[in-house]
Amino acid sequence: MTQPDPQTCEVKIKGKWRPVSLDKAVSRYAVVMKRCPACHGPVSINGAYSGPTFGKTMTHRRAHSGCPLKPDTYSGTFSPHPLALT
Repeated sequence: MTQPDPQTCEVKIKGKWRPVSLDKAVSRYAVVMKRCPACHGPVSINGAYSGPTFGKTMTHRRAHSGCPLKPDTYSGTFSPHPLALT
């Protein structure tokens, strides 16, 4: 399985899930539901949006051990998120 870029998430645009950068997700799609490109679980975008500590991260709204984009909790076996968005 090809691992998605951790600096992207997916947003639903005109009925289709499309990958976008975290920067674009925050600036252009702030009120749109976002999902993880790997396990399809709901995510939020956290981090500094300006200033010297600029940087964003994607955080699953509910922890999931089957997502390879979360190395600190990944079990080693991929599985779809139990609350996967379709």
